[in-house]
Amino acid sequence: MLVRRARKLTTRKLSETFIQSESELVSVDPDYLRDSLRKALLSLSMRERSKAATNVFYGLRKAGLRVRECLLMLGASAGTAEELTATEIAALIRYVRLNEPKALKSIATLLMELLIVRGEVRASDRAA
Repeated sequence: MLVRRARKLTTRKLSETFIQSESELVSVDPDYLRDSLRKALLSLSMRERSKAATNVFYGLRKAGLRVRECLLMLGASAGTAEELTATEIAALIRYVRLNEPKALKSIATLLMELLIVRGEVRASDRAA
């Protein structure tokens, strides 16, 4: 008989701080990074999300990562960056965080920009 463990979900309280620096981004829990990036990407328009995905791909390719192969291992079969969902992009970043930390460092600035935009959007939502 095969028994599977249920994955324990952890949530962060609203009072907890978001990722504040590139060094935190590289060392943060991979699942939290994935969830944060997914939320940040979902807050963008389709055009902005497509541009962000393309920039992430170029950055990872410059770092020597074979992005297409990583996406296939993750089960994403999109032909272009524009066809990927926010969840698939975030899963790719989680994969990179776990398996290629040097590649993640090369795109940390870009990812921080995404997370900062998300923080600004959330702050404006609270004010409304």
